[in-house]
Amino acid sequence: MRAGLLSLFFLLISLGSFSQVSDGFKELKTFSQQKPIIPADSSLYLDLYYQKGLHYLSPFYKAFYQRDRLIKADTALYYDNLSQAAAFVGDYASVLALEKETRVSPDDSTKLEINQLTELAKEIVYTDAHKYLLSRTRNSRVVMLNEATNKPLHRAFAASLLEDLYKQGFRYLAMEMLDNTGSNAVTRVNLLTGYYCAEPVAGELIRKALELGYILVPYEDNNTRHTPNQREYAQAHNLYDFLQKKDTTAKMLVYASYAHIEEGARSDNRIPMAAYFKIISGIDPLTIDQTEMTESGNNTYTSLFYETWRHKNPLTSSVVPLKNEKAIDPFGFNLYDIHIIHPPTKFTNNRPLWMSMGGWKKEIPVEPVYKSLFMVQAYYDKEYTDANLSKSVPADQTYTDAANGYYYLYLHKGKYKLVYRDKEYAILGTKDIVVY
Repeated sequence: MRAGLLSLFFLLISLGSFSQVSDGFKELKTFSQQKPIIPADSSLYLDLYYQKGLHYLSPFYKAFYQRDRLIKADTALYYDNLSQAAAFVGDYASVLALEKETRVSPDDSTKLEINQLTELAKEIVYTDAHKYLLSRTRNSRVVMLNEATNKPLHRAFAASLLEDLYKQGFRYLAMEMLDNTGSNAVTRVNLLTGYYCAEPVAGELIRKALELGYILVPYEDNNTRHTPNQREYAQAHNLYDFLQKKDTTAKMLVYASYAHIEEGARSDNRIPMAAYFKIISGIDPLTIDQTEMTESGNNTYTSLFYETWRHKNPLTSSVVPLKNEKAIDPFGFNLYDIHIIHPPTKFTNNRPLWMSMGGWKKEIPVEPVYKSLFMVQAYYDKEYTDANLSKSVPADQTYTDAANGYYYLYLHKGKYKLVYRDKEYAILGTKDIVVY
C-alpha cells in the first residue's frame, strides 16, 4: 500500500510540475501592482464591465493591485475569478495553473480510494466522443450538455457538434449563459447577450449556432432572491414552458454549467434542473457531462481522479468510456447518461490546439508591429464600429505571444478588424484582414 501511495505521489508531482502561468500573465501582474490603473472599489468580484463597456484587462488590474484584500476576504473566489479572467483573454495555460492554486493535498485515505476506484480504467474501452454522442442524440428529443465556465475547451467541443445535431433535426439551442431579462430574440453577440457570452469561444459558439439556423433560447432564472433549488426549478420550468408554447415536437440542445444537468440529487438539500425538468415535462433528457473528466477537474478530488485515471488508461482525443459496450460513469454516481473524457490540452505557439473548434477556425499569425504592443484582438468587420467597440465581443484575442514574437489567433473565414492594445488597454492601431 505504501509503495502504491508513494508512486501516486510522484505521479502527481510529475503531472503538475509543468503547469505555470504565462509570461503575459506575469508581465501584467508586475505592471498592475505598480499603480491603480482603474479606480479601486469595494466589491470582491473581478468584473469585465468598466464604464458601461467590456474591458478585458480590468479584472487583472483589480486582482493584482488589491490582491491582499481580495485574498483575505475570499481566497477561493479570488482564484476562481482570476481563472475566469484568464479564460476571457484566451490565456488557457494560466487558467490551468490558477486552478491548481485552490487544490489542496488529499489525505492518504482519499488517495487510496481514488487509486482503487480508477482500477476500473484498465477494463475500459474508449470510443470516439463525437461518433458515440451522435449515435445517442439521434433518437433524443432533449439533449443536455454541460460546461465549466472557465474552460472554453467545453464550448469549443459543443460547437463542433452543432452541425451534425442540426442535421438530426435539432433547431433550438437553450443556453444558461444568455441574458433572460429582455424580450428580444438572440440574433447576435455583444455586451447585452450575457456575461459569459463575452468570452470569445462562447461568442463563436453562439455565432456558429446562428449561422447554422438555430434559434437561441434563454432560460436562466431572473429572480435573484430565489434559493438554489428554486433557481433549478425555475430553469426547468422555463425550458418546459418554451417547448409547450413554441414547439411541442422540438428537438433541443440545452447548454448549462456544471451540475445543473444531473438527473438525480447527490443530497437531500439540492435537486438539479435536469431532475426537475424530467418530472415536469415527462421527457427523459440525454445528459452529457464534460466537466468532471477534464484536466484539473472541478475540484481537488476530480482533478486527482482524472490524472490517476489517464495514467492507467491514456487518451489522445475526446472519448466516452465504455464497458460491455455501455457508457459508464467513472465515479460510480450515475447522475449523467454519458461522461466525456477530454485529453490534456496540447499547445502550439502558446495557444491551445482545440481553439480550431474542430477545424472551423484556422491559426492566423499577427506580427507585433508596435513596440508597446501587449494584446491583439480580432473583431468581425460587420460587428465593428469605433463607437460600439466596448460593447463588441472579439472572435479571438490573446496577450500571449509565441517564441518568435508573433501572436497567434484562431479565426473563421471572413473579414476582420485587428485591434492592437498596450497594457493600459489603449488602442495603438487597427488593421483590416481577410481570412480565406
